Amino acid sequence: MYNQHGFTLLEVMVALAICAMAGIAAMQATGEHINHLTTIEEQTYASWAAENVLVEQRAKGDQQAIKNGSKGTETLAGIDWYWRQDVTPTADKSFVKVTINVFTDEQREHAVYELSTYLNTGSQ
Repeated sequence: MYNQHGFTLLEVMVALAICAMAGIAAMQATGEHINHLTTIEEQTYASWAAENVLVEQRAKGDQQAIKNGSKGTETLAGIDWYWRQDVTPTADKSFVKVTINVFTDEQREHAVYELSTYLNTGSQ
């Protein structure tokens, strides 16, 4: 009697199919990871741009800078970030809520980040 050892063609084909599916899943996971990293990087730069706008306002100490609807551009990492400022009155007249929205496009349609804080207006 002749005894053969090894795998049949069917067993090899099933093993190759399993390896191929695992490879595809790994590639999809890697692609999603790269997309998330890009989003995190974009949000980080946008947050820095919003913080820069608020720091400039605080440093000026000028109440004229706290104006609803103000717009501007902040360049960071070689990228232009477009921002818009929304000012909301609070129950205390000496404070206002300032929200900086940061966008990637000049039309300010694609918001990437929003930062809010309260600033003293000096009013009593």
